[in-house]
Amino acid sequence: MQQKIELLAPVGSFESLHAAIQGGANAVYFGVEQLNMRAKSINSFALEDLPRIKAICAGQGVKTYITLNTVMYEHDMQLLKTIVKKVKATGIDAVIAADFAVMEYCKQLKMPLHISTQANVSNIESVRFFSAFADTIVLARELTLKQVKQITDEITRKKIKGVSGELMQIEIFIHGALCMAISGKCYLSLHAQNSSANRGACN
Repeated sequence: MQQKIELLAPVGSFESLHAAIQGGANAVYFGVEQLNMRAKSINSFALEDLPRIKAICAGQGVKTYITLNTVMYEHDMQLLKTIVKKVKATGIDAVIAADFAVMEYCKQLKMPLHISTQANVSNIESVRFFSAFADTIVLARELTLKQVKQITDEITRKKIKGVSGELMQIEIFIHGALCMAISGKCYLSLHAQNSSANRGACN
């Protein structure tokens, strides 16, 4: 049985959004405001851009995923809730996150969720745990193809299903990473520049 692979590309501007679509991406992911890992490295989209992003992508049959993948502090909760409510109202397809506060709020709003690579999922028991929150998991970047296959085989064998009742879906990075990190969790910038990459402030 042939399975369709979804090609997902990161975008940080309307120019890169159009380039990703023209390049054949089936889906795009992006952040808004400051609660995403690329908040400082690009000119992030704003909340008011969401309807335009969704309209452009819907017109091309491209899915939209938003990253809320930084470490969340207590003072972030109000902005987090505001973003998720707007995301759901706009019809964005899913949120990508690793913080349990984001997972819980998405669960409350019945907002589709993908578990970020920042969660460092490296084994089938972690997949089983996160299946209570999501239908898709972005596996740890450090896994070999053999390890990825072992996990996907076990999902099928053990019939591990996500919140939709369908078998869990797996996403993997195919372009590696530019930073020194374990599954995107980088501490070098905090050490060298006192700017936490896990808060989107990578230098």
